[in-house]
Amino acid sequence: MDSLTRAAHVIDGTLQAGGIDALLVMLGFTDRSHLIDHASRERLGLPAELVSASISSGDGALRALCAEITPDASVRECVTAIARQLSRRAPHLLWIVIVAQRGGPALCVATWRHVRAAPQIVAMITERGRVIDSDAETLCALAAATAATGDEMRHMRWLDILGRDTITDRFFRALAGTIGSLARSLPAQVQPTDAREIAILTTSRLLFLSFLESKGWLDGDFGFLANGFAECIADGGSYQRRVLEPLFFGTLNTRVSERAPRSRTFGRVPFLNGGLFARTPVERIHRHSRFPDDALGALFGEVLVRYRFTAREDATAWSQAAIDPEMLGKVFESLMESEDRKRGGVFYTPQHLVERLTTLTLGGFLERHGVPAAQVESLFNEPSANTHEPRILDAVKKVRILDPACGSGAFLVHALERISHLRIALGDTDSPGNVRRSVLTRSIFGVDANPTAVWLCELRLWLSSVIESDEQDPMRVLPLPNLDRQIRVGDSLSGDAFENRDRRDTTPQRTGALRDHYTRSSGRRKLALARQLDRAERVHALDAIEARITAARFERQEIIRAARSPDLFDMRRAPDPGQRNRLVELRSTMRALGRRRTAISRGATPAFAYPVHFADVAESGGFDVVIGNPPWVRVHNMHADDRARYRENFSVFRRGTWSEGARGASAGQGFASQTDLAALFVERSVDLLAPNGVLGLLLPSKLWMSLAGGGARQLLLERTRILTLEDYSDASDAFEAAVYPSMLVTTRIPADGREVESALRIGANNRHTTSYWNIAARDLTLDRSPGSPWLLLPPRERAAFDRITGAGIPVFTSVLGRPHLGVKTGCNSAFVVRKGDESGEVTAVIADGKRGAVETRLLRPLVRGDTLTRWRIAAHDERIIWTHDSAGSPLRTLPPHAQRWLARSRRALERRSDSRSDRWWSLFRVESACARSPRVIWADFGRSPTAAILEADDPTVPLNTCYSVTCPDISDALAFAAILNSRIAAAWLAAIAEPARGGYHRYLGWTIARLPVPVDWPRAVGMLAPIAQRARTGFPPADDELDAIVLASYDLDAAALDPLLDWADARRGD
Repeated sequence: MDSLTRAAHVIDGTLQAGGIDALLVMLGFTDRSHLIDHASRERLGLPAELVSASISSGDGALRALCAEITPDASVRECVTAIARQLSRRAPHLLWIVIVAQRGGPALCVATWRHVRAAPQIVAMITERGRVIDSDAETLCALAAATAATGDEMRHMRWLDILGRDTITDRFFRALAGTIGSLARSLPAQVQPTDAREIAILTTSRLLFLSFLESKGWLDGDFGFLANGFAECIADGGSYQRRVLEPLFFGTLNTRVSERAPRSRTFGRVPFLNGGLFARTPVERIHRHSRFPDDALGALFGEVLVRYRFTAREDATAWSQAAIDPEMLGKVFESLMESEDRKRGGVFYTPQHLVERLTTLTLGGFLERHGVPAAQVESLFNEPSANTHEPRILDAVKKVRILDPACGSGAFLVHALERISHLRIALGDTDSPGNVRRSVLTRSIFGVDANPTAVWLCELRLWLSSVIESDEQDPMRVLPLPNLDRQIRVGDSLSGDAFENRDRRDTTPQRTGALRDHYTRSSGRRKLALARQLDRAERVHALDAIEARITAARFERQEIIRAARSPDLFDMRRAPDPGQRNRLVELRSTMRALGRRRTAISRGATPAFAYPVHFADVAESGGFDVVIGNPPWVRVHNMHADDRARYRENFSVFRRGTWSEGARGASAGQGFASQTDLAALFVERSVDLLAPNGVLGLLLPSKLWMSLAGGGARQLLLERTRILTLEDYSDASDAFEAAVYPSMLVTTRIPADGREVESALRIGANNRHTTSYWNIAARDLTLDRSPGSPWLLLPPRERAAFDRITGAGIPVFTSVLGRPHLGVKTGCNSAFVVRKGDESGEVTAVIADGKRGAVETRLLRPLVRGDTLTRWRIAAHDERIIWTHDSAGSPLRTLPPHAQRWLARSRRALERRSDSRSDRWWSLFRVESACARSPRVIWADFGRSPTAAILEADDPTVPLNTCYSVTCPDISDALAFAAILNSRIAAAWLAAIAEPARGGYHRYLGWTIARLPVPVDWPRAVGMLAPIAQRARTGFPPADDELDAIVLASYDLDAAALDPLLDWADARRGD
């Protein structure tokens, strides 16, 4: 505490003459400062608002610039201008800048890193005379960094300390703990889920008020909340009942003229409206359950008074060591349980990716409205330099933007800011605050299945609607708009999309007008409009139900008519089993729809569906922009009922598998069940787009290469024109989770199909550089088959890839045949054991600390992917209990020792999802264990393929982290292993294999099945087998020697393939 107090005194002391010197000493600058005169400041290009400035030298390249600025100058703008000039004129020095307002409270400490052309600033802005704990902690951490060795290391520590990550981690650890304590403090009769929701609601409201407090809008008191809490406790306590409830529900949600005497005692507090301060259903249920004062005191002590709040969202060029609205996205991630996030495929989207995708998507929208690409860049980067553009301004005013999985609102908030700035740049003469409010109420729409996420999204949008307001008088602050009819709780994949809506004689445009009035309403007027909207939505829902009943009735009649019609011999056939099943399904569907129709007619709330809840958007053709980061989770992890619904409603699921690739790997159409939920969001988003509308999504990069992504790729090429595709799978960690993102920006082709083909832009981001190139859409795919994988290769690298492809034939069409996945046990703890001593026909085994014995003849060596190296299998004592006969069929009965060992796990074995046999000891996918012929095996995961050879009659069993190919004889196996272990195969496969971070890939069966082997295979065997045999005897060839022989076997020139080889090496980091 003493160090925090001293740090606070040092900050406050900068108000006095010479106070800056004490701060410099604390930061390690002990040399005398040198004043910069006015002429020198002008030569350096420093801003005119500087009253005085000086420079101090530290260790090595460390320099400190201290400046005073005029009282009315913007600290942020001055620091930004200083950083730009020093970064340009003295980039070799490591700067820290201290800027103080003369006669004012603001003090800023900032430094920066060089990112491309502009400095990326990290800063702390504090108020002298009102230093809070987080400011003092930050200064203490900066002072402690003086112990770091070397100037660069100290500067890096400053960057970390002033950066947002440090304060974010501290803040949200405190916040998560406090919310948990709040929830547990409620009476026991409140269910834990309800308690947590109430705790989040209360905390969120107080966080919102903390941002407003920072603007002076709570009776002009910058300590309004903490002071009110202290006064209440001193006067007997009961803070929630006596202060929070009257403040929330009687003051902030009540017009000034209608406030009760108790509410008037809060002073000049604005009427906010917007639903933020209205009781939610769960709060109404538990309205008499209140938080104790000590729990609320912890919230104040650990969170609200300990941290500084700023209403400005973080931007890439400026990051402040304070809590801003963008951090609320981290609330959503941190407050969800880890398993819930994993199950839902929900991850916090880093801000730089939000900004990048929003720029690309809105840029595509502008270009579709005739704005040249160069002007688009100017509009985004230099908005003040643009002139009035009435035609474009009109289009921007009318734009409607949807995030179908909006989460806590990252994309919608940034879109709100960008559209607001665009309107001003294009000539909108209204005030910035009014422009932002207009954009929010007319252009921003979102849907999410998580009510907490929707709440946080509304909260952030409300904050964004007020931060641009220059209003000083809190009583003149405009009420918040009502957003609950634009930001909806719902499942975007439920119901129909606009494509499938049967338009009837309804009044969708009236719905839009009602919503527009509703956003600005309050009190009784708000309730009346809400009832009218509810009625309109019920009408749309009934129309949709009638359309579905009519369609089902028509299909049923057609089936019956076809069954009753006589054939050529005047015979009538009964419906076949498939038709009978379909008739049963249709009858059941019609009955369910009838029940739903009755319920809605009696006043029930219809389930969320876009044609119902956004009928006016449907009538106008759809959304102009759809943007977001949908959930990434495999559909097969979803409930069976959901999977059945998805199969019926989404073509990307029904035809999810790339059929040609599955055929080559003997994979069948089952891979469709591995379709990612993100692919379904792609289809739904395209259906929701207006003709020529623009779609921008953050998607898993595997969608462009996997077998299960075939349906999404086919849909995008058939129904859209791709504008930009950027791959981030090789970039430094963008997410906290292990995911591999990409950005897709595409535009929907109009129904008439008239679309001029143009090049699409590909971007690849790796750990060191970002590369861009243009290609035609027809050159994106591996081949011309529907759903073919996309190759994100620059033109020269693609030409080299095609040379290898043209010099061979795919493995699956060669004498080698199709790859097989290794054996799957479904329960390794039962089947995989460590081998002990043999005793006659029985061998001791151990697994997971359990000991036993198994018949020796049932124990076979095994190989895992991580025990494979090039040419060899690492020695180990693991064995698999082989419960099948030589033909691969499960044994009819188990011998006694094996029976006894496996019986311990019988219940788990019977529950295995792959089990299709009454022999519970069965293994799965046993083809790769057949030892009658030589086999080449390789690991399914690695930086490059690692292949080894199992000779005929070798009993080793590959597990399902390996794949294998059975070869006619040992020479074929040797030759194929030589190819797989070469840089040639590694480079070719890197272009089509599913990516993983750090240069790793998934070498799945279908991937290797497409690998070309030399057309003249006998000649290639003669060249390659000897070198592979030599490697197996302990004398492996050097990479260059192996590559040269492999190239010769294809009759290829090394120079022609260098671009692809270099590209693959760069991806691996070699």
